[in-house]
Amino acid sequence: MTDWFKALTSIVNNHEPSPDPHALPRAAAALLLEMAVTAEGGDQVELDVVHQAMAKVFGMAPAELESLMEQAHEARRQSISLHEFTRGLRPGLDPEQRAELVEWLWRVAFADARLDMHEELMVRRVADLLAVPHSEFIRRKLLAKAR
Repeated sequence: MTDWFKALTSIVNNHEPSPDPHALPRAAAALLLEMAVTAEGGDQVELDVVHQAMAKVFGMAPAELESLMEQAHEARRQSISLHEFTRGLRPGLDPEQRAELVEWLWRVAFADARLDMHEELMVRRVADLLAVPHSEFIRRKLLAKAR
């Protein structure tokens, strides 16, 4: 019975697509881009913070980053809800990484020196979907605001 299970597993694994190594960075970038366009269509300063976040957190080369950002823009345009992005990020990131993502969302929101109520609502929603505790949500807001 064990040999049969191994053979079946091998067949299934051969036909399953290989995991996408850019799935988590693309989802994170799409969330950050959504934040950048939340208020008045987005300012260049907010988009610059998104690029900075992706380069720093995921350590991508410029060409790789540009390709990923194009994919993230398209994913964001086609998305229906934030859940499409957070459902992969929640299990794929540890609690510290999820909290860091929330901080980057705050940084994007504060990049233009004004905080729109829709931006704050979005960060709160994403933090909830990522299971970031409220105390960490507030702590990360204060850290981002101080920068």
